[in-house]
Amino acid sequence: MHLIIRGVSTPEGFNVIPNELIEYYESLVKEQGLPSSEDNQHLRAYVVELKDLWEKRVILRELRQRSGMEVCSGEVDCVETPSTVCMNRSHPTCPKHTDDCFLCVPVSSLSRKAR
Repeated sequence: MHLIIRGVSTPEGFNVIPNELIEYYESLVKEQGLPSSEDNQHLRAYVVELKDLWEKRVILRELRQRSGMEVCSGEVDCVETPSTVCMNRSHPTCPKHTDDCFLCVPVSSLSRKAR
């Protein structure tokens, strides 16, 4: 998935993301929530809904980050507002992701997990 976002550049060189765009994706994420397995009789429909929700959450997180808002350094689709830091005290996280900060994972361990 490629995300191309055009914002307004400031004199400092920052790309400003319009608040309306962030608010739009926040409303989409809120309105969808996580579907319950009882509501979905067909696995295919359930997977499609989860994928759609995941993509919107990732887009919202990216928009927030590009606009200068802090985002959780836990999972890539986490849209919780960071209120803590990771165990290494290096990156902002939400309380659920203090022990699995993806920015602190050594590159060598990532290559081992992929095998």
